[in-house]
Amino acid sequence: MLDRLRRVPAVDRRLEALAPRLAGVRTGLDAGSRAVALTFDDGPDPEHTPALLDRLADLGVVATFFVVGVHARAHPELVRRTVEAGHAIGSHSWSHPEPWTVELSTLRREYRDGRRALEDVLGRDVPLFRPPKGYVSVKGACAMRAARLRPWLWTVDPRDWEPGVTSAALQDRLAALDAGAVVLLHDALVGALTRDVVDRSPTIGALERVVSCAHERGLRFTTLPG
Repeated sequence: MLDRLRRVPAVDRRLEALAPRLAGVRTGLDAGSRAVALTFDDGPDPEHTPALLDRLADLGVVATFFVVGVHARAHPELVRRTVEAGHAIGSHSWSHPEPWTVELSTLRREYRDGRRALEDVLGRDVPLFRPPKGYVSVKGACAMRAARLRPWLWTVDPRDWEPGVTSAALQDRLAALDAGAVVLLHDALVGALTRDVVDRSPTIGALERVVSCAHERGLRFTTLPG
């Protein structure tokens, strides 16, 4: 029935517009809380994630990490260290496919196995989730619901995935964070556009000033709820 409806362009557009609601997607925090959330995708990475965790500890800031299942399997100690440091953690699929390129059956498996990989490492339920590239369609919503996931997107993308990005540029882009903001950042980068973007040093280097500016504006850092 769904496939027949989607052959009609107007119906197709309406269905896709409803996809985030169908999936239960959340984007921002309650502005009244004066809180902002830093989130980091695509890890864990054996080089950059430890450096990032050290910097966050130095700054006294908590964040939320959305990890790729295959990376969690390869580096379970980093997953556990992240949680032990007080950060929140969620899944980010098994292998980070481009969701619009795969069939529903594959996407269901990707989202299910990504969650299971993380739960196997931590020994507890982990419903928190972010879809790769933040892409949400009816197909993706069905896969998320099948895996019983609670998806979060973001409100601010400072584009730390861009080639040539610098700490200074990221600081400028994040200097005026508003209460309720959820910030998209990366401690690894699946499918990096160029080799230099694999280096997460600019992102890590920007954090001290970003945190300082937020504190000066009376904001506090929090993790995303599951």
